[in-house]
Amino acid sequence: MGLVGSFVACSSAESRTEFDAHDAARPTPDLGNSPDGGVELDAEADADAARSPFDPTDAPVTCTNEPCAVELVAGERHFCARMKDGTARCWGDNAKGALGFDDAGAPAVSNVKQLSAAGATTCALLDDGRVQCWGANDRGQLGLGSNPPIADSARHPTPAPVVLASASRIDVGPTGACAVLTSGELYCWGGNERAQLGRAATSGVSAPTKVDAFAIATARMVLGSYSSLVLSKSGEVFSWGAVAAGEGSICGRQASVPTDPRPASIELSDVTSLAASTTTMLPVISPYGLPDRGIAHACAVQKGEIFCWGDSVLGALGIGLSGARDFPTRSFVVNKTAWPQQVAAGGDVSCARFTDGTVECAGDNTAGALGMDPQKPFSLTFTPVPRFTKSVVHVAVATHSVCALAVEGGIFCWGSNEHGELGQGTVDQAPHPVPVQVSFH
Repeated sequence: MGLVGSFVACSSAESRTEFDAHDAARPTPDLGNSPDGGVELDAEADADAARSPFDPTDAPVTCTNEPCAVELVAGERHFCARMKDGTARCWGDNAKGALGFDDAGAPAVSNVKQLSAAGATTCALLDDGRVQCWGANDRGQLGLGSNPPIADSARHPTPAPVVLASASRIDVGPTGACAVLTSGELYCWGGNERAQLGRAATSGVSAPTKVDAFAIATARMVLGSYSSLVLSKSGEVFSWGAVAAGEGSICGRQASVPTDPRPASIELSDVTSLAASTTTMLPVISPYGLPDRGIAHACAVQKGEIFCWGDSVLGALGIGLSGARDFPTRSFVVNKTAWPQQVAAGGDVSCARFTDGTVECAGDNTAGALGMDPQKPFSLTFTPVPRFTKSVVHVAVATHSVCALAVEGGIFCWGSNEHGELGQGTVDQAPHPVPVQVSFH
């Protein structure tokens, strides 16, 4: 079992480049499988007409509580928050040092401008454009300044600098990381065995290297275990890496090769929020000795509607069915008076924050991650978190846990607490469908 954090501050319209789509299929996004057939679509059209126009702008935190969190991110089994004072506070599994401090030491990062986390790794963009990372480095995710670059299984609780020019954004995945520089260039490092860093040479570990294949202005990256997504500033989504089913692909398209290092667009536009889960390996029970099946999924908000793709066993795509979808498929939600504004994904769970501050989730509820009693083990569509009444500005999803940043600056969590993900300073095996407030000391 990993170590549990004690919640101290971790003093933590341009011209478009033409790409070879590599035979990528580009269908229109699937409108999904409505549980109520065409009647549902007619009802939603009426609801759309009654709603205020969709506004993708992130809601601000008002900081009526102290300490006040202003940003929230999630790894597989840990969460981190950027605080109003520029420090970071992390909780959950600290087995690889993802919380940014050792068992008895003080936090060591401050002046944080933006956070990102995935797997057991956390990175921070500082006010001066420097990037520091800590936690797991099994695929070279930390971008340690060695030559040649290294990967190791050691615990790295101390934030280490990544050798980069000034950055404007950092995004971490379970096997690598990418930074958008202030120059607009995109640099990535870490594992590349499925060309998930956008390089044809599938070497295992790489130092921060420019992604020459992609020249469109980048808003952010979403890195899965074996595939990567990039959201352009114009709202388009591109992907590269593993395309083949069974590897947890989140490419959202097809290609004539199982691994595609060249960026190609997914049939989505005007995307304002994008998220993906890490790959989970599921054993395949077969007399033919078939390999394990990897599942992962991604979701996006397009013009106030959720579209998801990938593979899910328990309904995390929110489309009314379990199973895989190669292409973006429209998800179904309960709230028809507000718009989905932000999506988050982890494990076999997806959640969405709506423009009225409410939260809905889909997928695996065995640990209470949907906020429902575990007697209902899953939901195939997005459904409200019934016991959470706070107005939310951001939601983050770990493998079996969910946390939400409330408008006043407090953070509330529910689901699994096996590694201390609920921020109570304790661990247990019970499901926790009732949200509890994270206790910062």
